[in-house]
Amino acid sequence: MTKPKITLADFAKSPVLQEHARKSRAVARALDEGAQALPYAKTFTSFEFEDFLSQLTPKRFELLRLASKGRRSIADLATAAQRNQSAVSRDVAKLSQLGLVKVEVVTNEGHGRKKIVMPVASTISINASIAAA
Repeated sequence: MTKPKITLADFAKSPVLQEHARKSRAVARALDEGAQALPYAKTFTSFEFEDFLSQLTPKRFELLRLASKGRRSIADLATAAQRNQSAVSRDVAKLSQLGLVKVEVVTNEGHGRKKIVMPVASTISINASIAAA
């Protein structure tokens, strides 16, 4: 049994193939430019369970929950969490270090720059294994 071949005409007709080609070009451009991170890449992070739990405090978990709703500035997160903006900024930095959120610096019209916090994925799954030593 032979598999049908995909042609250029198939790409022109299929939005799915067009999107795949667009993403592939973006990854190729990033590789050519020597980017630190590739677009559309998934990051898997592993921590010792106890270390991870000590880093994911209740306040940081609340920020993670708020950030999971979409792109929000540090100031927006601080307001929503009813917390000091500098404390939220430190906690967001830790969440970013843990690989749970991404932070992007953007132009803030008329006011310099601001940090936008966004979820790394639509779903974050945290699994724990407890093994006997």
